[in-house]
Amino acid sequence: MADTWMISIHLPKKVVPWRELYIEAFGWEESHLSRKGPAICSFVQLLPIENGDAEAIYNAVSFFLVESGLQIEKLIAIATDGASVMIGHKTGVVARFQALMPRIMGIHCIAHRQALAAKDGFVSHPHVFAFVDKVASKVYSWLGKSSKRHAEMWQLMHEFAIMDGQVMERMVHIMPVVLEQWKRREKKWYSHATLFVVQFMIHLLADVLSELNKLNQEFQRNEFDVTLIGALIDFTFEKFTHSYLSNDIYGFGNGSKHLTMLMNMAKENSLTFVDAKGHAHNHVLVHKPLPKKTGCFEECVCMGKIYVQNILNTLTRRFEDISVFNALKIFSPSSYLVDANERDKKTQEWLAKVIERINIDSSVIDMRRCMNEREDFIGMLYRSTQNKGMHDAWEVCLGSKSWWDLYPGMMQLWQMCLVIPTSTAACERGFSRHNYIKSISRCSLALDTLDALMLLSIDAQGIAMIDWDDAYDIWASSKNRRARPLE
Repeated sequence: MADTWMISIHLPKKVVPWRELYIEAFGWEESHLSRKGPAICSFVQLLPIENGDAEAIYNAVSFFLVESGLQIEKLIAIATDGASVMIGHKTGVVARFQALMPRIMGIHCIAHRQALAAKDGFVSHPHVFAFVDKVASKVYSWLGKSSKRHAEMWQLMHEFAIMDGQVMERMVHIMPVVLEQWKRREKKWYSHATLFVVQFMIHLLADVLSELNKLNQEFQRNEFDVTLIGALIDFTFEKFTHSYLSNDIYGFGNGSKHLTMLMNMAKENSLTFVDAKGHAHNHVLVHKPLPKKTGCFEECVCMGKIYVQNILNTLTRRFEDISVFNALKIFSPSSYLVDANERDKKTQEWLAKVIERINIDSSVIDMRRCMNEREDFIGMLYRSTQNKGMHDAWEVCLGSKSWWDLYPGMMQLWQMCLVIPTSTAACERGFSRHNYIKSISRCSLALDTLDALMLLSIDAQGIAMIDWDDAYDIWASSKNRRARPLE
């Protein structure tokens, strides 16, 4: 790491129970003749910390930088998961580093920001969403109470040809089965689940959160092109506005998958599900009010519109630095305007924004040289890498000596911008060698199991070192209560 030119670090505060801090560094390896070595992004180590406060974390990271031979002047940005101990205005970890080097960028993980925006949508009607959450929680707790119930549920799921999905989508998919069971065995919860307002909110959440999940998955991609952040958020705004905010109450949810299905069934004031044998199962929808609410269709639509608008407002507020990410389009030829004059004007604005935000010391990169090189650099980049994004265009130019000779300032600035982190998702997945824990199974793992898997993934021997005969013997000896021999 001491041979890197510029670095950023990811500090997700996820392992406080161990009193250790996971750190990942992303930077450029420095060759002997130039600063054109390959990009590297790798796990560094778990840092021991005295406790989880900002001072302890700051001291641990500072000591790590010194021990690794990394100068703080090389540090461009710190990406965090947004915990207050990390981003506190005066005493947070990032603020402490910025007190020494004001130019260091603090980046709140874009995937975490999006997730918080989804949660912030609930602020206007907390009691309604709390009631819906109560019903949803009851569904999942009820499903896990007995093996007999599991067998019955699987049989019904087979009959209804139910598919798996995300959390709220899964709730919609298993609803026919749940209602069929509750109708006979859980009268109280059946009466709650057949309330129109509850079904309306469950189906609305399934549609809205499904779209937000797509956005979140894009934000978690490895080597994500930061110039796409603005476009992805704008597209989300466009879809939500079209489906939920542009129409009258009877056009609410236009084009949505689950809510449209519910509204079609609700015309008959009934939820009707047809099983694989063609038999219809009917459940009467009840327009009974929740506390402080009437539960009528008009009020449900009003709550839905406020919920969606809250999400859009929060996305705008939490992504206030979107102009900086958009300015990085100066290195993305696919974003260039066709008209030469407009292209020149726009790239000039972008460069000014990048220089203002990065504010790097002139001894590292000569910003005035960058401004002088911009016009010719943009012209050549547009002609030689047209329609390529920021990363693909870099791969084309990286190996060409002429680019470094002609535009050293812009190439170094480009190189630095590629190191700016936007997400800590890859760092969190770094606990697992196969990205399996974070992206697939984490939601269903007990905390102790997750901790054990992360420790094994980091500290254990590689799979090639495992003696599988011994492993089998251990497994076989632990199964001595089997009814039949293993052979």
